[in-house]
Amino acid sequence: MTDHAMATEVIGIGGFVARLLRVLRLLRLVLPVIVLAGLAAVPWFGDFGTQRLLVEVLTLCAIAIAWNLLAGYGGMVAIGLHFFIGVGSYALFSISNFLHLNPWVALPLATGCTVLAALISAWPMFRLSGAYFAVGTWVLAELVRIAVLNTGWLGAGAGMPLEAIGSFDRWSRNAYVYWSALAIGAGSLFLTVAVLRSRLGLALMSVRDSETAALASGVPAGRAKLALWVIAGSLAGTAGAVSYMSTLQVTPDASFSLNWTASAIFIVVLGGIGTVEGPIVGTLVYFALRETFAEFGSWYFIGLGSLAIATMIVVPGGAWSLANRVYQIDLFGIKRRMPTVRAHPDACTAS
Repeated sequence: MTDHAMATEVIGIGGFVARLLRVLRLLRLVLPVIVLAGLAAVPWFGDFGTQRLLVEVLTLCAIAIAWNLLAGYGGMVAIGLHFFIGVGSYALFSISNFLHLNPWVALPLATGCTVLAALISAWPMFRLSGAYFAVGTWVLAELVRIAVLNTGWLGAGAGMPLEAIGSFDRWSRNAYVYWSALAIGAGSLFLTVAVLRSRLGLALMSVRDSETAALASGVPAGRAKLALWVIAGSLAGTAGAVSYMSTLQVTPDASFSLNWTASAIFIVVLGGIGTVEGPIVGTLVYFALRETFAEFGSWYFIGLGSLAIATMIVVPGGAWSLANRVYQIDLFGIKRRMPTVRAHPDACTAS
């Protein structure tokens, strides 16, 4: 083969690779739109049971994404993430009932309340670190649960119904709740990707790996952790509010339950902590197991616990790490790579 033929073949292969990369980039943009459009159409084609299940899937996925942001990227293992779920739920119900507001108008206000709760709680929580921080967040959630349990105007132990939602017919109520869950689920994912692609994401990962080294490099660790705390808290609080909007009733024992955080931790560990894809994969596996084996009662919970332990021992990186080892997939384009430096031709000639 002549040099000219070889050069032509190389150019042809290069052109094919370039076209393939363009197609892949286009798919990365178009595929999410197609998936979201299909999910948004569910109320017209699916039954109410399917919508209720998808509300659970989307809201719990958002909560798992929030916990993964804190622990997997910020190194902040919070056992009491359900503090925000309870605050967001009670804020939505209280604002809607007492001000006689449409629940969907009250939802952004409830998110604002979780942001305020995150800012206030950061003052005592950020004075703790490591295991003390983890346990401290759980204690905070318990303190607020007990306070709500003994507050009469919040319904005490009986909780509160969502009165204003009764003015909507069944189809509209279920559809609007479902679309809210879809918005918080997709919004959590897109916000996470945006954060991790930003300077804040780089700062968080440097703090997670070594806070001392990050501080020595001039990284504003305190501000980065506070921003992450507020973002994760608002995501979890909004997801919790939408979840209880679906059940039409909120109680302190349910909304401030440790089961929320336990489920989020299980999902993230199963899917892959410290990855964007992990909570998504973990959520799908969790609900597939629940819908298939929940009828086995206590054996189902024993199986879930055994699976979590086996995952941490055999595949510490979770299910997503298995696929990533073989294919090196970066679905959301957040991996950072060192730039390759090519030697200048003159340098080779000089040597």
